Amino acid sequence: MTPRPHRKPRGSWTRELVELAALFLAAGAVSLAATGARALTTGPSALLSIGAVLLLAAAVRWFMKRPPQTLPPAPEPILEEPHVQQALWRLRASVTDAPGRLARLAGGLAALGGDIRTMQVHPVEDGAVDEVLLHVPDRTTRWELIEAVEAAGGRDVVVARADVRELDDVPTRTANLATDLVNGRTDLVRALSALLGRVEIRWQEEGPCAGEAMRLAAPGGGELVLERSGGSFTPAEFARASAMVELAAACRTRMRPTQEAMRTSSGVELTIRSADRADVDLVAEFHERCSSAARYRRYFSPGPAPGARGLQRLLTPVLGRALLAVAPDGDVVGMGNLMYDGDTGELALLVRDDWQRRGVGAVLAGKLVEQARQLELRTLTAHTHVDNTAIARTLRRAGLKLVGAPEPGEWRWSRELQRSQRFVDYHPPS
Repeated sequence: MTPRPHRKPRGSWTRELVELAALFLAAGAVSLAATGARALTTGPSALLSIGAVLLLAAAVRWFMKRPPQTLPPAPEPILEEPHVQQALWRLRASVTDAPGRLARLAGGLAALGGDIRTMQVHPVEDGAVDEVLLHVPDRTTRWELIEAVEAAGGRDVVVARADVRELDDVPTRTANLATDLVNGRTDLVRALSALLGRVEIRWQEEGPCAGEAMRLAAPGGGELVLERSGGSFTPAEFARASAMVELAAACRTRMRPTQEAMRTSSGVELTIRSADRADVDLVAEFHERCSSAARYRRYFSPGPAPGARGLQRLLTPVLGRALLAVAPDGDVVGMGNLMYDGDTGELALLVRDDWQRRGVGAVLAGKLVEQARQLELRTLTAHTHVDNTAIARTLRRAGLKLVGAPEPGEWRWSRELQRSQRFVDYHPPS
């Protein structure tokens, strides 16, 4: 087979014109060089002219055949998405343990613009309980979240606003709570509330309770009843809460009660120590040595609830803090209580008659204010009779200010300690 003759592609005339023009120009230049520039004749001039014309024709042809140059399209402007205010929600729902359930739940939340930050899955007997912390646009309502979860197959849906401090993972949160519990920066009720989320915690003497409440033996006496509206507790949550209670009990057993030697304004050495139910006999004797007038100014009644049970409530650790002022001879000469509900605490003092106006109350009040700060209480209050000028001076020295008279013959005192965002739904017994 012989190869086919090479055919020049169309449009090669421009190149041939350039080559022909170069030939004529070269021939004209050689002829001109041979005859001399002064002896310019018709031959060289003709050759040069023909070459110039051919070169001009090639240039015109090339320019006309050149494809049009198009500018690249201008990039589309990038539109910045407007900033959308986000809100943090805690979502809890029971689901059937089936393949694809998490994908459906995540898809339903993503349709609302939700960004899941953390998720816990609690296995239960008939499926699982999913607990989710997510950011959604602030315009998203609670009912929209509930509808999205129910459409994905969830049931018993509970949705509530969450705090940014809940974004840490459960092991880290548990370790931090345990550290605070050991160091006295928190108490058992607050630790359980932070561990389990928005729950209602109340203390009671041992006895029956209705519903699906979680019951835990409280260190120091009585029991804690934990309830959650709209959802029951999972076995994993019960195990975590039980471990936290055991830690609190171990702290009480292994750690000595805090005590501190202090000097009053009159120069008397006192030992200030914490008290609990083990001191009920000592505290009962102290009350007997106080006059009826002193007890009435403290309790607005003849005294605490009758019997040992009334004193036991004052000395129950989960209900508050109790301090005793002990004289050098070992006698209890003063008692201070800090009872609190959520972020608000109430301070109360009782000093034995023969030790009044010697600075005992001021020392107790100062220590109770310090403990209120450690517990991150926001407000500290106190109630006194209007004629109790001695306790009024003590409260002013502790930083409390007179803020009103809620009842005839009664004054109310208050002091703002710090801002706090803790959520604790704790209801002490009536």
